[in-house]
Amino acid sequence: MSLLSKLGYCSGSITVALPQYMIQTYIWFYYLTVLYMNAYWLAAATTIWAVYNAFNDPLFGYLSDRTRTKWGRRIPWIAVFSAPLALSTFLIFGPPGNAEVLGDLYLFTWLTAALLLYDTCYTIVVLNWTALYPEMFTSNVERSQVSTIRQLFSVPGLLAGVAIPPLFASTIGWPSVGLAVGLVAALFALVSLTGSHESHEFQQPTLPPFKAMKHTLSNQSFLAFVAYNFQVEYIIAVASGALPFFADYVIHADIIPLFVALFVVGIPAFALWNRINVKRGPRTAAILSMAWLGLMPAGILFVNDFWSAVVVLSIAGLGIGGFMILPDILIAFTIDADELKTGVRREGSYYGFNAFIMRFAMVAQSWTYAVLLSLSGFDEHLLLQPESAVVAIKLLMSLVPLIAILLAIFFISKYPYHGQALAQLQMQISELHIQKKEQSGSYLDCDTPCAQNSDSAP
Repeated sequence: MSLLSKLGYCSGSITVALPQYMIQTYIWFYYLTVLYMNAYWLAAATTIWAVYNAFNDPLFGYLSDRTRTKWGRRIPWIAVFSAPLALSTFLIFGPPGNAEVLGDLYLFTWLTAALLLYDTCYTIVVLNWTALYPEMFTSNVERSQVSTIRQLFSVPGLLAGVAIPPLFASTIGWPSVGLAVGLVAALFALVSLTGSHESHEFQQPTLPPFKAMKHTLSNQSFLAFVAYNFQVEYIIAVASGALPFFADYVIHADIIPLFVALFVVGIPAFALWNRINVKRGPRTAAILSMAWLGLMPAGILFVNDFWSAVVVLSIAGLGIGGFMILPDILIAFTIDADELKTGVRREGSYYGFNAFIMRFAMVAQSWTYAVLLSLSGFDEHLLLQPESAVVAIKLLMSLVPLIAILLAIFFISKYPYHGQALAQLQMQISELHIQKKEQSGSYLDCDTPCAQNSDSAP
């Protein structure tokens, strides 16, 4: 595949990052400190969202695997649901009426309905877009390259999702900001189709529902991966969501430089983690990136001013660069191994079940916030919080992520595809794809050898 086509496909990362980071970062801050919604009502709404999201992901993934059209399995879903995605983002940040007069029950009902609509559209678009990745790119070298390019698009989307609300909400309002974010996300979802293609030989009948579920949930490499990836998602959710509180109530500084320190510094590190992945494989790279990220929780406890925060978050950003590019590579090889066992490509099912588990990270984040902030005496009406609330906010940036980091290292160490096992998997999947290509009469589009590189076992 040409570099231009890869760039077209990878631009979809803006769709993945932009609305999600805006919602993930500001939904608590906006509803709690702007609309004065009760923390437990807000936790209940986001929990319903997470549970719905968890159960619809495997369903939409299975339906995607079963889809048969002349345009492919994934592309039609992306094309149809991009526009509704824009509307749903607008609705989340645009509850009509006077929120303080209408009360918590009204806000709870509106937010829950808007989140469910958003999640339906977002899940369908993003799940199908990500499901194209393991099919279109088959070697560790190419997957590593494309994953890196995806994150180069993802970081601007992430930063825009974080920077746009505080810059423009005071002038054009939160609903308009939500609409603008949704429109940009929808646009790049459609742009990504210019670099997307599907191979005819992979459009085979998939497994029956219960058999598909059994094969997915009995895959040991997948179980190790999702346990690791749950911790990754939880760390991102807790740390990014805590940053607005940390900026406002701990160091009393602008949030944007802090996000730049945490995420933009990771961009040069993409090359480092890409090289480690190619040389040592994704499992080793994942362990090392998590170990490096562990430096943040230790440092954040001693942060009391802007510049010390920038230094600590910049150091952490180098580790974040690693686990931004590695999960997609890890799950891609898990899907390859499943194809060897079942004979069919089931990206939709695997990404769906992965997303199912990840949504409970959102539940964990919501209740972590609700419990810590409530017990600490945090008062959303105060500009200066009591010392106990300041300590709780610091814990959200230190002890809580540290526990998740240690668990992530433990789980990913159980991932089986490294060393000779990874090299053998790549060789076998390459041979299987050649057989399928010959049987279907199509040609596999692969610019790099599909069985190269090995991961040195630690």
